[in-house]
Amino acid sequence: MLLAALASLTFAACSTEDVDDAAKDAIPSGNPNGKDDGSACAKGFDCKSGVCTSGACAVPTSSDGVRNGQETGLDCGGPDAPTCAGGQPCKVDSDCTSNECTGGKCAGSPTAPPATSTDGIKNGDETDIDCGGTKTNAPRCGTDKGCNVADDCESKVCSASKKCAAPSATDKVQNGDETDVDCGGASTGAPRCAAGKGCVAHSDCASDGCDVQKKCAVSRSCTQTNGGLTCGSGEVGAANAKHESCCIALPIPGSATRLDKYKTTAGRMRAFIERVNGNVLGWYEATKGTLSQTARDQIEPFKTNLPSDLKSYPLGANYQLGGLSILPDRPSTSQGCYVGNAGDQANGAHTYWTDTLMGEDRPFDQAFLDRLPLNCVPYPLAAAFCAWDGGRLQTWEENSAAFGPGNYPWGNAPVAGGFSEVNGMWTQVGPAHVVEGQGIAPCPGCDITRMNWASNYQNPPGGVPAKEWDYAYFISAPGRFPADVGAGGHMDLGGIMMELTASPGVTYPGEPGTDPKYGAMVRWSRAGSWEVHQVNYTRWQFAVMTKYGKTGMRCARD
Repeated sequence: MLLAALASLTFAACSTEDVDDAAKDAIPSGNPNGKDDGSACAKGFDCKSGVCTSGACAVPTSSDGVRNGQETGLDCGGPDAPTCAGGQPCKVDSDCTSNECTGGKCAGSPTAPPATSTDGIKNGDETDIDCGGTKTNAPRCGTDKGCNVADDCESKVCSASKKCAAPSATDKVQNGDETDVDCGGASTGAPRCAAGKGCVAHSDCASDGCDVQKKCAVSRSCTQTNGGLTCGSGEVGAANAKHESCCIALPIPGSATRLDKYKTTAGRMRAFIERVNGNVLGWYEATKGTLSQTARDQIEPFKTNLPSDLKSYPLGANYQLGGLSILPDRPSTSQGCYVGNAGDQANGAHTYWTDTLMGEDRPFDQAFLDRLPLNCVPYPLAAAFCAWDGGRLQTWEENSAAFGPGNYPWGNAPVAGGFSEVNGMWTQVGPAHVVEGQGIAPCPGCDITRMNWASNYQNPPGGVPAKEWDYAYFISAPGRFPADVGAGGHMDLGGIMMELTASPGVTYPGEPGTDPKYGAMVRWSRAGSWEVHQVNYTRWQFAVMTKYGKTGMRCARD
């Protein structure tokens, strides 16, 4: 029995000095020449850990009754085990509960309890009373408390004088209530965070928009996933999808002015309407003093047309963005906004989801529609949105400069095409651009992959037959046609739909610059449409309250 007991007591450490110490201490210890953890064993002496369990060398722990691993005493001392009571072997002060190692032994009572983070004294490796260090699991220390390293401090800043510094907006550390390094929050006086930085609230961000990923949005209309972070190539959920913020803005070639890369999505407009609870007029009156003069000039003459709530007829936000025709004969008697239902199949396609307003019965939910470019929006509301989002509505000249001098944003070739009914049959047709004196015709050589034009896109294919009166499936989300891009990187300048601009109507021969019935007009861009409107037509212009299922918008930023 005595031999067996002695065999289980080993002299552990990695030097002759440590072996001699073990002999002096008579502390059960591991065998430095023993087998590695997990190796087969018959007794403790066979193992480096000094512990043989069920025929295998065990991993050292602070409760195995053996001095092993990096322990200095019996299940105590070292970086991993609790601190040692008085009389136990030690190497440095932090090995000891008393925080005092003298002559290789811990000072203090042999029966003193282990150091804790609640015992009201600085012990273990704490850097101040019950804070700092690691052994007692104490919290980090507050301002002006002692420290050795940054991790000892709540602020993550340990000064040269070994005191925890107060959080500040210039210490290059995320601390206080900052949401990223030296930005966000309120307690340190840090500035708001740039796009892509962490946030917990809109107020943390320079854009006033904290998105669903808790990152500051490029602009505050892109905080939601659908229509905020779904622009680019590939459909949502597709393996090859390459999506990014729908709020990215790029310089117009030859100008310092930036134009939104993508057409404004329905989801971005929804973010605006929800933030102001439908009261766009109230928002404008309260904040117009903070807007640029250009933005105010775009809105002020038409502000009485802005919605002041969601559902008042006819100017409530949901009516203005839904199926209602505000001007029943502009641009024609059929605006293509009202979708309808089984008893009133209108074949419309407004992309702003309004649930069952006006009795519409749609197969597409809000998430689907929010990803699509906004259409059926009157000019005053479009201008207000751009101002709220930090910019202003584009001008015709700015959009045209981004489009470029060619028939298409990419130049004159290849010639784009689509599909239309010819003699009762669906036929590939073109050209997609305007040719003086020539309409569209069968065009088997036209490229149907360049842009969303003339029914060449369907998602889902064939739509939803049970509710075939909803044509939104012909409309691609921004960026789905990567080839429809201008020299400055702006997408969909040629296809999907025309775009509102802030440029006033122009007088042409036989065509006045104002609407004889409704007054002021604004120009529309050179884009074509998913329906069949040809690209590079320069004379689209309509009254400001005109809504159309083939016309959207885009913002500019100075």
